[in-house]
Amino acid sequence: MSVRHRADRGTWIVDTVWPDKVRTRINAPDKSTAAKIDLKIRAAMIDEKRVWKKLRTELGLEGKRLQGFSELADVYFQDYVISHNRDLTFKKYRLGALKRYFKNISIDTLSVQDVDVFISARKRGGASNGTINRDIAVLRHMYVWAHSRGYIAENPLYGVTKLKEIEYVGERPDDSTIDTIFSYLPVAVIPAFTFLRETGCRSSEATSLTWGQVDYTRAIVTIKQTKNGRMRQVPLAAAALAALSAMPRCSQTVFYHPNMLTPWDKWSIMKPWMRARNKANSKLRIHDLRHAYAIKLAEAGCPMHFISEVLGHSSIEFTRKRYARFSPESASRAVLRVLEAARG
Repeated sequence: MSVRHRADRGTWIVDTVWPDKVRTRINAPDKSTAAKIDLKIRAAMIDEKRVWKKLRTELGLEGKRLQGFSELADVYFQDYVISHNRDLTFKKYRLGALKRYFKNISIDTLSVQDVDVFISARKRGGASNGTINRDIAVLRHMYVWAHSRGYIAENPLYGVTKLKEIEYVGERPDDSTIDTIFSYLPVAVIPAFTFLRETGCRSSEATSLTWGQVDYTRAIVTIKQTKNGRMRQVPLAAAALAALSAMPRCSQTVFYHPNMLTPWDKWSIMKPWMRARNKANSKLRIHDLRHAYAIKLAEAGCPMHFISEVLGHSSIEFTRKRYARFSPESASRAVLRVLEAARG
């Protein structure tokens, strides 16, 4: 049982799970009214004569619980996403897409068949399997959460599975291609992209980097909010240290927009890269700088578990599958070294 403020609507909510596991929510106009209702319900539940059933009827809540999909999505966002997710924009966008499709369908009657129809509709609309899988992941987690919190008696979506994705390969991020793109970048943004190239960090990790995360003495940078939630430390080679030294300390954030002196975001840092790669007649993504970093380490013989740790992956297998793309020449050289060593 809880009382909390709903800032977007200016009301207070009394959220109650009754002894028979029915969950209800009452909107009160102010905190005082909500507190009185909450106290009344708590007192009724303590009474051995089960007067809480009578009170629930008096409050107009008998048989009333969360029913519509959109309502559940709003509760899920407020009660779980805001406190547990780093990227609220992503979840809000995905939940919005799900709400527009399922609207007020009953949360108890949503079925695997309904999800199949949703997937078909998304496919007809041109959505890729990867995009649809992200929708499915949010939908499945929301229903697991709803079941664990008593909003639904059982989860009807256990049979929902993700679609098979076509793995993105793209062009090999070799040094010559990257050098060509760098030659078209504005001078002011080169330190940020050099840092990405020399550390394998994600663009979001660079744009949010603060000086407090940089340790010049040990030549490392500490990434506190990785994609999998674990903190990691990334070594800083000479080029990465030079990129950091090239940035004047005008703010707490290391990399910032050269004109507005405001921190980069994922979209603003993409614009100069897109312009530069178009001039270079390439389709290389910013994220491919991360691939190039991992490939270079792998081809130099760095153990895969070290590469996985520095990149912040949850498993070595993921690193090997997605990032360790060897060139035919380096693979041949590596095998030759092993054979020559075996021969003595």
